[in-house]
Order: sequence, then C-alpha cells, then structure tokens
Amino acid sequence: MRRLAVRLLAAFAALVLLLGLVLFVLVRRNLPGREGGRVAGLSSEVTVELDDRGIATIRAASVEDALRAQGWVTARDRAFQLEVLRRNASGRLAELFGSAALPLDRRHRIYGFAEVAEAAVPLLPPRQRADLEAFASGVNAYFEARRGRLGLEFELLRVEPGPWRPADSLAVLLLMYEQLTDGRENERDAGELVSLPPSVRAFLLPRATEDDVVLVPDAPPPAAPALPDLGGAGVPALPRAAALDTEDESLVAGSNAFAVSGSLTASGKPILAGDPHLGHEMPGVWLPMRFVVAGRTSEGVTLPGLPALTIGRTDQVAWSFTNLQADVQDLYREQIEGDRARRGGGFEPVARRTETIRVRGGGVETLVVRSTPRGPLLEGDFSVRWTALDAGNLRLPNGDLLRARDEGELLAAFDGFTGPPQNVVWASRSGSIGWRPAGLLPVRREGLDGSVPCDGSDPANDWRGFVPMEELPRVVDPPEGFVVTANQRTIGTAYPYFVSADWGHPGRARRIRDLLLEARASGLKVTRREAEAIQLDERSETMRRTAAAFVPFLPADLARLLDGWDGTADASSARYLVARALRRALRERALAAWRAPSFRWHLEGDNWNDLLEADDEAFRAAGLGERAAFLAGAANDAVEALAKRYGADRPEWSWGEANRLSVRHPLGHVPGLSWLFDPPRPVQSGAATTPRAASPSFGQSLRLLVDWGEPEAATLVVPFGASGHVSSAHRVDQLPSWRAGDPGGETTRMSRPPSGPSIRLSP
Repeated sequence: MRRLAVRLLAAFAALVLLLGLVLFVLVRRNLPGREGGRVAGLSSEVTVELDDRGIATIRAASVEDALRAQGWVTARDRAFQLEVLRRNASGRLAELFGSAALPLDRRHRIYGFAEVAEAAVPLLPPRQRADLEAFASGVNAYFEARRGRLGLEFELLRVEPGPWRPADSLAVLLLMYEQLTDGRENERDAGELVSLPPSVRAFLLPRATEDDVVLVPDAPPPAAPALPDLGGAGVPALPRAAALDTEDESLVAGSNAFAVSGSLTASGKPILAGDPHLGHEMPGVWLPMRFVVAGRTSEGVTLPGLPALTIGRTDQVAWSFTNLQADVQDLYREQIEGDRARRGGGFEPVARRTETIRVRGGGVETLVVRSTPRGPLLEGDFSVRWTALDAGNLRLPNGDLLRARDEGELLAAFDGFTGPPQNVVWASRSGSIGWRPAGLLPVRREGLDGSVPCDGSDPANDWRGFVPMEELPRVVDPPEGFVVTANQRTIGTAYPYFVSADWGHPGRARRIRDLLLEARASGLKVTRREAEAIQLDERSETMRRTAAAFVPFLPADLARLLDGWDGTADASSARYLVARALRRALRERALAAWRAPSFRWHLEGDNWNDLLEADDEAFRAAGLGERAAFLAGAANDAVEALAKRYGADRPEWSWGEANRLSVRHPLGHVPGLSWLFDPPRPVQSGAATTPRAASPSFGQSLRLLVDWGEPEAATLVVPFGASGHVSSAHRVDQLPSWRAGDPGGETTRMSRPPSGPSIRLSP
C-alpha cells in the first residue's frame, strides 16, 4: 500500500513537473524579443527604443509612420488586451469566456456599439480616418508576423485574433464612453423617488451648494440645502432596491487634475498634476509611450486600441483629464403598442433587429433588440438617447496632438474632441495654465435637466442640437494662481446651458484647493514633490465630520480611536473603516425610516453630515425620532456589521485589509490560473473620498507630474506596467512606485535612456 502511494505521489509530481515545463515553454515562446519587422505603408524606417521599464520611444519621420509603429508596439505588448477590448465592445466576450460574459454581451448588443463604430468610420474627417488606418496597419503587421505566438492567453483559449480595423478603435472609444457617461441606472433610479415627499427627494438627490469649487461662477449662488421636513405627513412605501455593496467604494471615486501658476511654484514655471481614476484592469488601463516625430517630443499614455496619446505632454504643453460629469444621455418612457410607439398625436415605428450571441462550448443565444428613433429600448420600455450611439458624433483627433507645433495648435485640437466630455486642465512652457471642457453637450428644452426619465411621446422633450464649441467656457491664468478639477461642479449657474444635475462630491476638490491655498498663504513655493504629496493626500474632511458626530455614541475603545481624528485613511488604522461603516449605517437607517430605495449617490454628499450635526428638533421634523436614540442605534448597527465581517477582535481591524487592491485578469477567473495571471493584492491607504482615491477595484489609473521649470524631470507612473505578457519583467514593475510614491523621480521619470538595442521597423 505504501509503495502504491509512493508511486502515485511520484507520478503526480512528474505530471506537475511536466505541466510546469509545458507552461514554461508556452510562456517563453510567446514573450516578444527585440526583433523588428516590416510594416506596410511606412514611408521610411522607424526605430523603437525600450527603456528599463519596457516603455517604448518611437522615432519616426512623420506622424503617420509613428502611428503605424504605435499599432505594432501596442500589439507587441498588449495583444490579448486588444482582443478582449474589441470583443467586449462588440458583445462577443461569451465566445471566449462562456455564459458568465453574457450580461455584458447583451448590453453591448443592445447598445449596438459594433454597428455604431462601423457606421462612424466613413463619417470621420479624412485625416482621423487615415490615422486609424495607420494604427490598424501596425497592429496587423505584428499579428501576422507573430501568428501563433501572440500570447499565452491565445494558446490557452485556442483562438487567434482577426485583423484589427479602424472600427475596432472606435468601439474601444465607446467603452470609455460607457464607463464615463452611462448614467441610465442613476436616471431610472431617480425616477423611483418621485413619490417621496419633495423635501426627502431634494435631500437625497445630488445638488449644487455654495461650497462647490466652481470655475465658472454662480449667479445667483445655489440655495442653502435643507434637511427633510415631513411636517407630520406619512412617507409612501417604495419597493426596496438591491443593497449597494458598500464594501467596495469603486462607484464613488473620480479623477483629479490641477495646474499651478509659476507665481506659486519654486521653479517659477507652471506645474501640472493629473491622476484620472478608473476601474483597474489587468493588464493596466493605460500604455505609457513616447514619440519623437520630426524633432518634436510627445510622451504620456495611450488607451490600448487608440492612436497617439490621450494624456501627457508635448514640448510645449502638458494636459490631463477629469470627467466633466456632463449628462449626455436621457431615458425616455415610451408608450409601446405592438410595433409602434406613441409620438405626439400619432405613432412611429419601432425597429427590430436580431442578435445572435455565440457562447463558448457551443451554445447560442438569440436577442431581439427594439429601437425607437431616440435609441434602443431597454427593459421596462425605456429608450435611451446618448451621444455615444450617434455615429456622426464620434471623433478621434488624438493624432492632431502629435502634430501640434505650439500651444495654440494643441489646445485647438480639443475643439475636435466630441466625447466623452472631459475637463481639460493644462499647463504650458510659455507660462499659462487653464481649464476648458471638451466634448458635445446636448441642448434640452428649458426646465428639462435629464435627471429622471421623461415622456418619449412628447416631441418637446427631444434634444435641440449641441452647445456650440465656441460657447464652451474656459479659464486661463486665473487670479488664484491655480485651477482644480476633481469631478466637482465646475460650471456655475451663470452658464446659460444645462450641463449636469449629477456632479461629483466636491470633497476632493476642496481638499486640493485648501492645500494649495495653505501653501500660498504660508509663502511656500510648490515643487513637484509637494504636488505629488497633494496627489497622495489621504485626508477626508467628509469622514472626519462623520466620525466626530458619532464619537459620543460609540463604545469607549472606538470613541477613543476616533476622537480628534483628522480624517486620514491610513491603511494601518481602523479609523477610516469604522467611520465609513458609521456613515453607511446612518444612511441605511434614514432610508428605511423614509422608506426610500438605496442608490449610489446616497453615499456621497455633505447632506449626511448636515443631518448628523442637526439638532433634536430637526431630527424629529425629518421623521427620524430622537437624535440620540437614532445615532446610538446606527452606531450599534455599524459595530455589529464590522464584527460580523472582520471578527470581534477590534484591535485587528484595519482599513488596509478592507481596502486591498483586488484586480482580476480575464483568465484569473479560471480555476487554477489565478496565481499565474492576477497581480498582487497589497493593502492600500487612501479612499474614494480622499485625493488619493483608492478602492479595491478603482483608483488612480496613473499619476502625471510636469514642472515646466525642469521638464526633463517630468514623471509618470501607472499601477502595473507596460507589458501584458505574464512572464514579462515589466508586467507589474511599476506597482511599488505607484503605491509608495516617488518624490525624487528616480523610478517614474518619463524621459529615460534606452536599455538595450533598438527595434527597427522597415517599409
């Protein structure tokens, strides 16, 4: 028996060794080397230099050649990511990953992203179309040259990518539209609040306040927010929504970008700092890259699948984006009768198309998609109008950023940017700083703000074109000496066009502004190191106020923990964890008392702190009973919830453990492969409400810092690395610097010498 066991164990060990050897061979043979190749359409040879982080510098004689080389480099480093992105956009993920991907496929088939992208290509300006064709030719040159050796993922899934097309790049752009502007769930959810008393509804919905960090002034200032006042009236019952997973704050993060004038910096030149916050992906969202074209240098990041740069700097200007939070999508409640939708005094046809979704393993699902002239029909006979679904609205002027010879030409390139709408923050070598929106903003009838679904049968609810590009506001060299955007309400009431009713909470913007004001008041000149410290700031005034109000109602040990806390989301402490649980318990108790559904925006806003700090009379008027009893009950709820999740030993609680980075590679979900494909899961300081935005699956997708007093020292870091190959040394090599920061710029400097021989691409 023992001999048999030994033999079985030996056989198992041999099998494991054999499988490991096979895996090693497969991994190594897919890892790209330094060999070059031919790229059709090149006018002259292009060189590609790799630095010690595997980041490519492309040296080309023309922008067109540079974009062909960029396609080749992107395929070299991120081939499988390209395939996943285009399949995701076109609703074909289930072909790779089976039925688990069907919900995404259904959504993107209903939206018709693939059809929209295909229809948009011939409508592009000729130069933009040529840029997409150049990029595609480079991708396909690499695909063809490395057929069968593109990546371990392709071998494990037994698939090969088809040719990359210009429409695929536009489909990738539509995925970013979806992440940044798809607010249909918020709008539909807000519609469920209409039966609540007006004061409760006004309290729960996002609102403008006088504390917002606006760049276009208010005239008049927003009315002071008020707490609910039920006046003895009952609250109608509403169906409860599914509870929000508040253990993941990914839904409430955003982006930061600020520019500081040379009058406030140590170098006497402007500083730009940008850190867009997006859902983390493996491989990373961005691909760092550098271009040297006809003697002009541009460096930053590109979104894999798109040509040129998205965020970065040229020789003259540095820029970054934050989401404008513009409302570019409306839901319409349609009156459907058979194959017709009521419209005015008559009817209009409802179109139908059939989508066939193939599922790995041989399954097939048929999906019937109905559409009105406003857009596709979703569940519940809601149609959606969205700038993303109009093929004529898609533009991609990224190549013009590489062509720009000076500040004026680069900023003018953003006039051709249609979306998703962004705050553009810039700082230039010449000394100017500024802000402007970029993107298409719908014009609606007066009084219609798109916050709830409207009547699709009434033509008066249709959009009335778009805000003319020349009428978009902008701020250049403000007297404050800086501009700050962090998804807050940037455009005040003086602006004649409606932009949004759902701005981000201004807490991060206020914190960044206050730190810059403190530096100015003290005479401290801002350096690149101070700018990075602001990007990595972990303090939340919102949570500090929440904790302070709850201290009298907590057990003694937790009261001591939070008493005098400054709101810092330190990974090693439980303070932020407890404060967040208290805020969640307050919210849930209040919503239950008002019989209101629980939606995303309820986590944000100073309204909850206003309620916490209200007196007994206001509490009773809000229908919440006695303040002390209410807060004591909420505190008990929070402590019980924390004990259930993290154990009864309170000294063992920590925010960092709750906030571990948790990112999955598409193949990390396959049993037994997580160890190979998923990145590390370190603890994280920071939170969704701090400038250093950090949640398990959402956070700072890059950090860019440019001081025009020493432009050669500009820094850029992404969470993982340049390569998507599992065995590459550059797959996660930037993670330590991204976590710890790099005040000296030793590991994150953008301009670095080549490491090893150049790669040569020939016509």
